[in-house]
Amino acid sequence: MKIESTSNTSLASLQNGTQRASQSDAKEAVGNVQQAGSTKNSTVNLSAARAANGSDIDTAKVESIKAATRDGSLTIDTSKIADGILSPARDLLKSKTPPTGG
Repeated sequence: MKIESTSNTSLASLQNGTQRASQSDAKEAVGNVQQAGSTKNSTVNLSAARAANGSDIDTAKVESIKAATRDGSLTIDTSKIADGILSPARDLLKSKTPPTGG
């Protein structure tokens, strides 16, 4: 059995259709944001600690991590990362009650 190598649609027409669809979606999203923004005013209040030092990022720690990365001395405990990722799943499984048989 031979498979046809020609098609009724060209790559250019498929790309144009995709581009038109994504542009339409983007315009709709912008319209929704503008509409929501024109009807509501939002205010943000920072906690006293954040407002006092001007940042919630420990820049000294960030710089030490950058330096350790540059000189190759950064150690990462992958088991600690994995435990942190899996902990919520473990908690969820523990909180589920087993079905009663009968």
